[in-house]
Amino acid sequence: MAFKLPTQLATPGKLHHHCQFTITSSFIPLSWRRTLSPEPLLSLSTSFPSERCNGKQLVTCSAIGTAEATGAVNLGLGTPVRPTTILVVGSTGTLGRQIVRRALDEGYDVRCLVRPRPAPADFLRDWGATVVNADLNKPETIPATMVGVHTVIDCATGRPEEPIKTVDWEGKVALIQCAKAMGIQKYVFYSIHNCDKHPEVPLMEIKYCTEKFLQDSGLNHVIIRLCGFMQGLIGQYAVPILEEKSVWGTDAPTRIAYMDTQDIARLTLVALRNEKCNGKLLTFAGPRAWTTQEVITLCERLAGQDANVTTVPVSVLRFTRQLTRCFEWTSDVADRLAFSEVLTSDIVFSVPMTETYSLLGVEQKDMVTLEKYLQDYFTNILKKLKGLKAQSKQSDFYI
Repeated sequence: MAFKLPTQLATPGKLHHHCQFTITSSFIPLSWRRTLSPEPLLSLSTSFPSERCNGKQLVTCSAIGTAEATGAVNLGLGTPVRPTTILVVGSTGTLGRQIVRRALDEGYDVRCLVRPRPAPADFLRDWGATVVNADLNKPETIPATMVGVHTVIDCATGRPEEPIKTVDWEGKVALIQCAKAMGIQKYVFYSIHNCDKHPEVPLMEIKYCTEKFLQDSGLNHVIIRLCGFMQGLIGQYAVPILEEKSVWGTDAPTRIAYMDTQDIARLTLVALRNEKCNGKLLTFAGPRAWTTQEVITLCERLAGQDANVTTVPVSVLRFTRQLTRCFEWTSDVADRLAFSEVLTSDIVFSVPMTETYSLLGVEQKDMVTLEKYLQDYFTNILKKLKGLKAQSKQSDFYI
């Protein structure tokens, strides 16, 4: 399956700087190699072989502009870019919006890369950020967003309805290549803990290969592996329990050290300013690793009611994954089930944080625990529910 994406940008009378990617489109395993020429032309060739596709995709991204238009500041000409100017990719997501808020609070000049959408991300503008439209699926839209930018913070990921490789692999290759061509001074990439140990899971293999691709690009970078977000537990467990709906769990003893995205944002910006973190691979983990059953029990206690738990055996996930692999149109579902299978196996997603805290100059006591996070949530939500009931009774009385 061969296809091309039109990515040529042309502006008459402008100085052109080209970055070119050759991508072999398919699934894992991934491989990468790098060839950097002394001229402005950057050429990276990445192969993405598998049994499904052998097509080759040529993506050419032209980063255009004169010294005034392209930020010749990035190319060593003119006024240097301010270190406080950052571009956040994936700024509307669970983690991205916390990065934006924290950076703005700390005085950074924040630019947010957002896909063109029917409902504009006005909340980002209301906070004080600048919003620029671009799409990682369209590499020609990327260079203009990086003009005058010092640091790129990449916390983007594909939407559930998209093939995993579209944004998380091909889009990231284009993003890293353009960052290199545009002279970005630092690149922060979020990955997944243990991604190097599970090549059988497409998303984790893609994350690991993107790490290697970034390391091989020559960009000054920081790679941060994450274990899990506390915010994700609200929709997965807290809300269904309050609404007396089914809570889905498994019979596996997986333990995950969930972390508050606000803490992740705070530590990220500390790492950004710490020169000792340049080129490092850091893993952020919460204070304690929890099993699914322990999280459900904690939510039950804080909510003051029992959960209606539906347990899905790991064997069912494995069978479902094998079944969906039989059909071309369900292959992406199978890829995501592979990730679910890893999360429901006998694995601990956690690491000791002592050295990381020491490197960043922070203390563990300042990290939000899962008990504290969920307690605050249930306290606030139950208080609001009581208030709504009181208003309802009062309205009934007057009616």
